[in-house]
Amino acid sequence: MLRAHYNGKIPRNPFAQFHISPNCKESEFLTEEELKAVVTHEFEDDNLVFVRDIFVFVCFTALSFINVKNLTTDNIVDINGDKWIISKRHKTNIPFQVKLMDVPLQIIDRYKHLQEDKLVFGKMNYWSMCKKLKTVMTACGIEKAISYHCGRHSFATLALSKGMPIESVSRVLGHTNIVTTQIYAKITSQKLDNDLTMLGNKLNASFKDIKMV
Repeated sequence: MLRAHYNGKIPRNPFAQFHISPNCKESEFLTEEELKAVVTHEFEDDNLVFVRDIFVFVCFTALSFINVKNLTTDNIVDINGDKWIISKRHKTNIPFQVKLMDVPLQIIDRYKHLQEDKLVFGKMNYWSMCKKLKTVMTACGIEKAISYHCGRHSFATLALSKGMPIESVSRVLGHTNIVTTQIYAKITSQKLDNDLTMLGNKLNASFKDIKMV
């Protein structure tokens, strides 16, 4: 329409005053307490344990499911005595690096028997695991619509709420620019409460001897 109007084919653009408001739905994420409930829940079915563990691994590493699926022992390297994942985002081919904390290290060790062709967790089927993930969340008393992608969102919100700089969060997530991280990683009300409490304490200390007149 713009081209037709510009070239004089039509007198005016009939959509010039038309605007669409996108229906942006925020991604779900787990709170710290919900994540603890998932980590500590005891399952009788080993398949559900595996599905849960892979989701928890995502929450602690910010890897996408496809990056976890393709994760090899070659991607795990020693840096100054610590284990790191060094790889590239499957979606954008952007390099990322993340230090392995205790929980993901436990998960890797738990499934050493599944390693095949250097794959850390063996072969996985995304769709079958997504279906079972719903069962996992229901068993843990979580009613949110949680997917494996929500694990990345959980990592970002948890990291920000614990004071991790957004630049570092962006680097771990493998984003090309920080604007994407600002949209993706929601600042929680708990983080805002903590920041304002810290500010209040500092201001109270500075103004403690001052009386209103």
